[in-house]
Amino acid sequence: MQRRDLLRLTTFSVLLAAVGQLPAAQAQPPTDLMPAFWRAYDAGRDAGDRVEAIRAAFFLPNAELYAGAGLKPTYERLATWLPKFDAIAVDARRLSHGFDDHYKRHAQHFQREFPDFRRERAPIYLMPSLFMFDGHLQPWQGKLPLFVGIDGIVRYHGADANLSVFLDHESFHLYHGQHLPQLLMDEAPPVYGSLWLEGLATYVSERLNPDASLLHVLLDDQKLASADEATVRELAAKLLAVMDSTAPEDSNRFFGAGYKGPEPARGGYLVGLAIAREIGRGRPLAELARIPMPEVRGLMQKQLRDLAGRES
Repeated sequence: MQRRDLLRLTTFSVLLAAVGQLPAAQAQPPTDLMPAFWRAYDAGRDAGDRVEAIRAAFFLPNAELYAGAGLKPTYERLATWLPKFDAIAVDARRLSHGFDDHYKRHAQHFQREFPDFRRERAPIYLMPSLFMFDGHLQPWQGKLPLFVGIDGIVRYHGADANLSVFLDHESFHLYHGQHLPQLLMDEAPPVYGSLWLEGLATYVSERLNPDASLLHVLLDDQKLASADEATVRELAAKLLAVMDSTAPEDSNRFFGAGYKGPEPARGGYLVGLAIAREIGRGRPLAELARIPMPEVRGLMQKQLRDLAGRES
């Protein structure tokens, strides 16, 4: 299972051509499916077949949107998910009720940093994701929506999730795509491209949230947040060896949340953050999003060599 899919968008260039009419501050608020879900969830408590009752009342009427997010809420999947969701339902309800206020604050401060950002072609949907994601970007109906899994946020980030860090990270992917579409539309980006995408988004969320802990910046991954210099050095050396690879197994090895192996899962985020800190020192964040691909490769190679302790 992937918590966050990299944006391999074959139609992204078309989507970007349509972006650019309204400032983000005027963008529509998120489309919130959670009130309808809570009605179905609460009404289903006394049903003989609770799973089917909730499925019929909420998931089937929203099947098209779920398909747009790449999910199929089958009876079997819901039956597995529902007992686990019950355990966090109180926290998920509190988060969903307060999300709109968090989003308004996020949109205002993100727009101040990136005044040329256009969000109107990237609507936001709040929904239960069946724990398949916290945030997920995928083209749908001629737009590039951000699907936000309220249950995924609570499960992967806790009841007190730092939504400012989370939303800044996701919004920067969208902003980055406005300036570097050839990377984000690549179905199989090279490892160095993914390293820059995720490292820079992580760094931006750190810069925009100076009071946030490293744990929150690294998306609440305790193992990454406690990694020592030797771990970073070893990861950098391994990334350097496969930096031009487009093989799915190499991408999963360094960026997949579900990776099981000798390296820490999502180690590319940690190394990418270290690289982005170095490259971004003293530079405006918007300038970093405009670095062209040929230059990105050279920068990634140099920084990986430096981190690995190797001569250029």
